[in-house]
Amino acid sequence: MLIESLVLSMNNHNRLSWWLGALLLAALTFLLLGYYLTIEKEITGGIIGAPLDDAWIHFQFARNLSQGQGFSFNPGQPTPGSTAPLWTIILAAVSLFSADYLIPALALSAGFFLAAVLLAYGFTGWITRNLWAALLAGLATALSGRLLWAGLAGMETTAFAALSLTAIWAYTRSGLRLFPALLFGLAAQLRPEGHALFALAFLDAAWQWFRIERTRGTLKLGTAIRSFLPPLALYFLLALPYSLFSLSTTGRPLPNTFYAKVGSQYFFSWRTLRETLSWHWQDNPLSLLLALFGLWPMWRKSRLGVLWLLALPLFTAVIIDFTWHHGRYTMPLIPLQMVTAAVGAWWLLNKLPARQEAVFPWRLFAQGGLLCLLLFGGFWHFSYWAAMLGMNTREVQDIDVALGRWLAENTPQDALIAVDDIGAITFLSGRQIVDMNGLVSPEVWPALSAAEGLPRDQVLTRILSGAQPDYMAAFPLWRWNIASNPDIALPLHHVRTDTQTIIFQQDAYVYETTWPYLATAEPQHEETAIFGEAIQLLGHDLAPAGLGELVLYWQSLAPVSDDYDVFVHLRDETGGIVAQVDRQPLSGLVPTSKWQQGDIIRDPVTFADTADLPPGEYEIWVGLYLRETGRRLPVSGEDTLDNALRLGSIAIP
Repeated sequence: MLIESLVLSMNNHNRLSWWLGALLLAALTFLLLGYYLTIEKEITGGIIGAPLDDAWIHFQFARNLSQGQGFSFNPGQPTPGSTAPLWTIILAAVSLFSADYLIPALALSAGFFLAAVLLAYGFTGWITRNLWAALLAGLATALSGRLLWAGLAGMETTAFAALSLTAIWAYTRSGLRLFPALLFGLAAQLRPEGHALFALAFLDAAWQWFRIERTRGTLKLGTAIRSFLPPLALYFLLALPYSLFSLSTTGRPLPNTFYAKVGSQYFFSWRTLRETLSWHWQDNPLSLLLALFGLWPMWRKSRLGVLWLLALPLFTAVIIDFTWHHGRYTMPLIPLQMVTAAVGAWWLLNKLPARQEAVFPWRLFAQGGLLCLLLFGGFWHFSYWAAMLGMNTREVQDIDVALGRWLAENTPQDALIAVDDIGAITFLSGRQIVDMNGLVSPEVWPALSAAEGLPRDQVLTRILSGAQPDYMAAFPLWRWNIASNPDIALPLHHVRTDTQTIIFQQDAYVYETTWPYLATAEPQHEETAIFGEAIQLLGHDLAPAGLGELVLYWQSLAPVSDDYDVFVHLRDETGGIVAQVDRQPLSGLVPTSKWQQGDIIRDPVTFADTADLPPGEYEIWVGLYLRETGRRLPVSGEDTLDNALRLGSIAIP
């Protein structure tokens, strides 16, 4: 509609040229998308897929929504885990016509990419009334490899790019009225950054209203209410339902993914800003240079366009410490970047003298030169992103899709899975999951706020023990302290990918899991011993003959501040220690300082040095001590000696 209004605003002689320009860009865009798909299929062995596991997250939400489960990832468990509720609704509508979500999602993201190209063309033409500048913006957008990648990602990125640019254009034309407010509201339901865009629009509109009304001397509150209340009401009518849903389920107004991914240890991350600028430089170096010249003429026509172009990278650097997925959070700025670059090129040409043009067509020469340079800048990384699309898709197929299919075939239907990458695994397996990264499981957020490494795994172990997943599908390097602990995780299945371009982990495993924190315990042999004043041994499991795995069951009677080691000694008939184990419970995953009152802990113990023991009777003694001092906790109970408790004896044949 906006492009049509642009064409109609031209005189009759130029209309055909503008329509031909739009058709040329559309044809070129289809060719470029086809080329990217061809390269993807060459790399993946003929498979068309999604280069991000996140696309499958949307498919899962959409399927549940279409089946009457509301906004839920695990059916029947409402959660605001979709960052793009409008995208979820659109995909849910797809189920009315097809059981497949992948191809329609790819078609939609490609269609919105085409829309972004045409909108860049139209917006530039509306600003400059110059066909060459408009074509420059459209071509530069079409040749942006990163945005082409997003156009075949099955994600909401290109939809937000197109809708936010449309909203900026509509606001630039008419101010903050109902139609722009509608567009802003819809854009905010595609990406939460859309709320920041609307806030900028409102502040700009309020400032312009204040400046004009003060000049007229008619500065009145009633006038402001009549001016801003209708668009504000429409915007909040669109924005409030999902925010209220979020508040009702998590107590926070934004989607889970915002709180799970967003977080910076600094007020402002210069690393994020540098990475963001680097991504946009790679999109087209000349466009970034020309955009510097376009900022002022663009400001005179569209203040909001300039504000958004500058504000989103700064906002991103405030909330995260590094860029994700090829900088996809600022990918929607690419069309606006190309618009500003084209406006800058048009402005520069208009500043050059025109007196000698009758002798030499320097303006035409300059236009051709800038066009060639901009095309060269676009082609600079064009093939790289085509290959990246294929490699990213292959990695998702090798890891996430493969794990989802294996779990569907090899686990019970009622199994609960703890998962790192949740999209394809959940959608294809049809299993209930616990998201260890918190995108759809807010209960794991306390683990995300803990320091990386052992402290984070300690908190995560407690949280997962509450859910008691039967299996864990994980990248072992992400969950090293859990995945490498044989008392918790038993590897069952391994998948691997050759490259590390989007997942950044080449290996993933399915583990069968046994979690240490228990609600209740029924040990084979009950005990009543208390160590110190806060730790009780409820009992143990042990085979009556031979030395199998010894399992200790501890209970916390009160919190303790120290991390005690558990020692288990195997003594012969003379009282000599012939084998022993000394370590914190579960090798440090459940240290005593983290125990809460009432906790019950299952603590398996395995002796590693008993193969050469001669046959005979051996006694098992257990106790707790502080490694720094060697001081043992005193133990109360029967059959104790030197602050150690005798559990019984075993016969080794």
